[in-house]
Amino acid sequence: MENKNKIKLAILAVSSLLMISMTASAILADISAHYPHVDQSIIQMVLTLPALMGMTFALLSGPITTKISKKNLVIFGLISAFAGGSMALLFGTISIYVLHASSLLIGVAQGINSTMSMALIADYFSGNERSTLMGLQSAFVNGGSMVILLVSGFLAGIQWNYSYLIYLILVPVMAIVIKNLPGDSPVHDEHPSKPRDGKLNSVVFFTSIAMFAFASLMFVFQTNISIFIRDNGLGDASTAGMVNSVMTGTGALTGIFYGRIRGFLKSMIMPVAVCATGLGMLLVYAIGSLPSVFMAGIMVGFGLSSTIPTAMFNVSSAVSPVKSATAIALTNGFMNIGMFASPLIINPLAVRLNPGIDGFRFLLSAVGLMVLSVVIYAGNKYTNRLLALSESSEQ
Repeated sequence: MENKNKIKLAILAVSSLLMISMTASAILADISAHYPHVDQSIIQMVLTLPALMGMTFALLSGPITTKISKKNLVIFGLISAFAGGSMALLFGTISIYVLHASSLLIGVAQGINSTMSMALIADYFSGNERSTLMGLQSAFVNGGSMVILLVSGFLAGIQWNYSYLIYLILVPVMAIVIKNLPGDSPVHDEHPSKPRDGKLNSVVFFTSIAMFAFASLMFVFQTNISIFIRDNGLGDASTAGMVNSVMTGTGALTGIFYGRIRGFLKSMIMPVAVCATGLGMLLVYAIGSLPSVFMAGIMVGFGLSSTIPTAMFNVSSAVSPVKSATAIALTNGFMNIGMFASPLIINPLAVRLNPGIDGFRFLLSAVGLMVLSVVIYAGNKYTNRLLALSESSEQ
């Protein structure tokens, strides 16, 4: 039990920093002002490039675990994030491309550690304990992000690149991982009745595609809210930081009570969460006041922290333990692809359909998310039957 508690401490410590790249969300407007002749899509790449590298390393990290221990992968990810944050802090005011290079390094960590934190839970825990810990992991992701965004927002108020000072927090987290996480993960096939031919099943593929769509639509909030607040005279970088903190704070509370929420909503948890995210986007477009933006942050936080652990629990439960890391990596990779592709898909579409109105992107996101919630509901009619068989075999 003591050893498991140490493992939990290491996993949750890493999880608390998984959204550290979101610190850039609150300073996008300041970066845009610092580089006035740079196109807005290039500015937004400071936030989306971590998703690109996250996609790549999320997909690679599953197979890599057969050669390198998860502990060493996690440490490598933390070192990459620290190097990226230090680069942006010291040299980010020189060129936008320095910030891009920084974001690439941060993305390496995002891809590896977002996958490994879930894969480690799947390795060491099972059944209800796994589901509850995945919810708690989501709480730490969002609780850590709330603190990170508040502190980085305050630092950005002094000078925008000072927000990257928050990356110093990676040093004590590295120490916790080195001390508490075992070098080898116990991956054993406890359920030989599950497929072992290396093929992932329909639950994994359906969930991965759904998470790609969810991420690409949801990420409209992070990439546009800072600029929306500035352009509509609702506040500055500190205001955007508070909105992001409200979002992650709600996500933390959702993660803490995730077990109860999942027990109450059951198979409806993903459709309800995705629809709630869409309603939050609609509030920004339809009302556009500061209170509506904060309310949208609450709804996006709830949706994000209900959807991700549900997706990861579903795919890890639908395959044999030896394939859980690969299933999680694939789903996480598709989610990162969606985040990276978000401005590349939504921005041109918004300009084509309704040029000159930036807020229209939130309407596109809202409509897309509501349609997606219906698709997920319909898809779950099939996938939940497979999950029920999977869960009954574990008990």
